[in-house]
Amino acid sequence: MSNKFARNSFPYKSSYAISPVIPENINIKEKIISLFKQILQNDLIIDTNAPLEKDKFRMVFRHCLTWEIEEGDINVSHITTSESHGYGMMILAYMAGCEESLDHKWIPGCVCIKDYFDAMLRTVLEFPSSIGKNNHLFAWELFGFPADGENKSGYKQTDGIKTAPFTKDQKSADCATDGDMDIICALLLADSQWGSDKNYNYKQIALDMLECLWNYCVHKKYFTLLLGDWTLGNKGVLGSAVRISDIIPAHLKVFAKTDKEHDWQKVLDASYNVIRDLCESKNLQNGLLPDFAIFKDGKWKAPKKTILEGDDGSYSYNACRVPWRLGSDYLLYGDTKINTSSLFNLIVKPLNEFTSAFTDIDQLGPFNLDGSPLGERDPETFAAPFLVTAAAGKANPDWVEKIWNWQGLDDYNGDNYGDYVKLLSMLTASGNTWLPSGI
Repeated sequence: MSNKFARNSFPYKSSYAISPVIPENINIKEKIISLFKQILQNDLIIDTNAPLEKDKFRMVFRHCLTWEIEEGDINVSHITTSESHGYGMMILAYMAGCEESLDHKWIPGCVCIKDYFDAMLRTVLEFPSSIGKNNHLFAWELFGFPADGENKSGYKQTDGIKTAPFTKDQKSADCATDGDMDIICALLLADSQWGSDKNYNYKQIALDMLECLWNYCVHKKYFTLLLGDWTLGNKGVLGSAVRISDIIPAHLKVFAKTDKEHDWQKVLDASYNVIRDLCESKNLQNGLLPDFAIFKDGKWKAPKKTILEGDDGSYSYNACRVPWRLGSDYLLYGDTKINTSSLFNLIVKPLNEFTSAFTDIDQLGPFNLDGSPLGERDPETFAAPFLVTAAAGKANPDWVEKIWNWQGLDDYNGDNYGDYVKLLSMLTASGNTWLPSGI
């Protein structure tokens, strides 16, 4: 069955520009399949506002097991975000072709991963951002059933199928840049994986979204990536702030090759300049970058106080994705010159040296930029992205093997960082991610 439904069936050994360190004595395929099966079993939610039919149903990957509903918020449960949706669509594109290994109870009428991908796409098409006109970007947050006592999950379950009436609230119906970047990249992967000659023209939808990403999420002066369409034209610090985990060079390089109408190379160059300024301004030796950067005195710098979420000037719950994002760029495309240095010397090598000094992976978590611990340890969130830079670093294969052998790597946790980012990091570190055709 698998080859019938996918051109690049998992496992798919890509020819990266830089060959990652891959331990030979670990069954990596089994680890990846195991976590993917648990995600499919536990995290799919179907929209009750659409027919439960193969070519009509809508689907999301839920964001997490529970979600805190704050006082004053709409009293329905948050079920997903665009980040989780983007992760899910990329995972499905990369994992296509492994159907025979899943032993999965498919949604009625479905027989392959492509059916699920199309259901995720229908959700994107149904719930666009509320910012501006003809905006094809995806609303950041979707809601489900009302909260019920301790149940914050927002869905109901019948015969193993989780369902909820998908809705969006105008207060959170704008977009988050990285979520849409992942969705666009997933669409271009889908065009390569299945072609665009059947139900959906994946490439054209991606181009439509790229038009909106350029119009709404690129700073008109600095050509850096905005936090989302909601910050376009903001005159305060958020109007130019950069979320460092939105810097996804591998995606931007794909966009530049795909979309000739807009100068994505300029965005890529501006993004690398942010990394350069941060490393130079703090003279960082460990490769840790802050959650956010602000433009001050002609340079990009880590904020000294909260601008949006909390520990914004620290390596925290946004920047934890940086080793995966920048490590992917290095593996897929090779080293990039950044000013007088390179991506490898500024980020990959020092991160690998910093993390491999930890004898206990369970001690990984948020850090201050000097490498000192910040708050409680959280290896389920922070460890897996370091696998990518470790595999790219090559200097310490024992450290690579240690992360692959860490029990928490393929444990299912029920949240988008602890599962989706882990799975994507494993796919990248094992050579199982690839570029769309013609890139």
